[in-house]
Amino acid sequence: MNENEKYLNVTLTNAREEQEDEQISISIVGILRNLRRFFALWLAITIIASVLALVGTALVKRDSYKKTVSLVSFTFSGIENGLDPKGNTFDINTLKSPQIIESALDDLGIPSEKLEDIRKNISFEAIRPEEEVERLTAYKNIFDAGTGNSMNAISELLKTNTYPSTYKVYFDYAPTGLTDTEAASVLNTMLECYSEYFMEAYGYNKSLGSSLAALDYKDYDYAEAVDVFDDALTKISNYVSQVEKTELQNGSSTNSNRFRSSDTGYTFPDLSETISTLRSIDLERISSYVTINTITKDKDTLLTNYTYQVELLERKKAVCNDTLSTINASIKGYQKNTVMIYGSDTDDKRNMTATQASEEYDKLFQKKEEIQNELSETVQKINLYNKRIERLNSSTTVNSAAKKAKVEADLEKLDKQIKLLIDLVNRTTDDFYRTVVFSKAYNILVPANSSNSNSATRALTDAVMPIAIADAIIFVIYFAVAFILSCIEEYAKEDKNKKNKKEKKPEAASN
Repeated sequence: MNENEKYLNVTLTNAREEQEDEQISISIVGILRNLRRFFALWLAITIIASVLALVGTALVKRDSYKKTVSLVSFTFSGIENGLDPKGNTFDINTLKSPQIIESALDDLGIPSEKLEDIRKNISFEAIRPEEEVERLTAYKNIFDAGTGNSMNAISELLKTNTYPSTYKVYFDYAPTGLTDTEAASVLNTMLECYSEYFMEAYGYNKSLGSSLAALDYKDYDYAEAVDVFDDALTKISNYVSQVEKTELQNGSSTNSNRFRSSDTGYTFPDLSETISTLRSIDLERISSYVTINTITKDKDTLLTNYTYQVELLERKKAVCNDTLSTINASIKGYQKNTVMIYGSDTDDKRNMTATQASEEYDKLFQKKEEIQNELSETVQKINLYNKRIERLNSSTTVNSAAKKAKVEADLEKLDKQIKLLIDLVNRTTDDFYRTVVFSKAYNILVPANSSNSNSATRALTDAVMPIAIADAIIFVIYFAVAFILSCIEEYAKEDKNKKNKKEKKPEAASN
């Protein structure tokens, strides 16, 4: 043992019953020498074991890595209370509705047979605002502590907004058989299709324009065609008026600064004026010509239809009158809420009373107004049809082909004008909702990625523990081998020293 090793050793004591204690010193430097001796082997085995652990983890969990994720957010008014733009409960699961998935698959040319597998493997994770989570945690701690503020904490807990507006969208595509690229494309296309669904559901009324444009005036008699066009213009006018109110309520425009579509160049007042012009000039001109000349395709059929319509309207009129009578009786007998208002001086017993109409009372008046309007409209239609019946019965003129041709040409022209108007309304309204009302209502913050880098990262993360355990076991074995070899070497040295001592003793004795 050299001088450097003299004080760096481990002493092992072996106590025997009939012999003196034997002490064996194991040099730390000797252990380090053996560690250095097998260092290359240990390092190679460690690297191989780490790689095997990583590969094994990746193979065992390979399906769990086939998951792509996207991030979306909603910023429209009402989402903070868990409501959609129409005031109904917002449901994020509409994002994976079969209609949207089918649209995405059609766009990508993927068979629709995969629709259900895709839908079942899409999930959502709500991302709640950090400050709300902190508030909830604080209130929960107060409640758990059982302090006097517990009831206040519960009250605040109920008031706390817990409705998320940001979501992670996960797509576990392992069961679908899609590749990484296909899965990312499906999810991204779905998110884009949802944008169109969102606009159709909460933005412009595309179905209204489609239903009006689908009407064929040629299926009706001339007077009936006029009524069809009049009804279409009424519906379009009401819809434009509704959107105008939305525009003003949105606060983005004022009467002096109205929204003008960059697509059509129209404002909503422009559209209202166009509707009014078509009704008051074009439609009224055709209506008056048909009425005065009693132009018809089939006089008897038209008379039968008008007579039947009058009967229906008379029944509707009777229902409206009965309903109106019931509402008036309810209003008359309704007991309003009474509010007592006292003076500021508590000794002054004088007080004032005031009646306050309740919400139900207001609804009765609103319902009364609606029934009155419906009744007035019904009476007007009855009078109109009765006048037409009277004219048809008193007319003996046989319409000429020239007059019919003129009416048909005018109706065809009006039909084209109304279809053009519907297109302008749709495009203008769509532009308004997309650029003003819902410009930031739905956002794809992070699109799905087809890269495998995320899978590699997850595999490495999951393999950390197996690798650490394997490396720890290998190191323990490595150190144990070095220690045992050091012990064996020291035992060998001690045995050699003992033999040398025994050989020297006989020599000394003989001398």
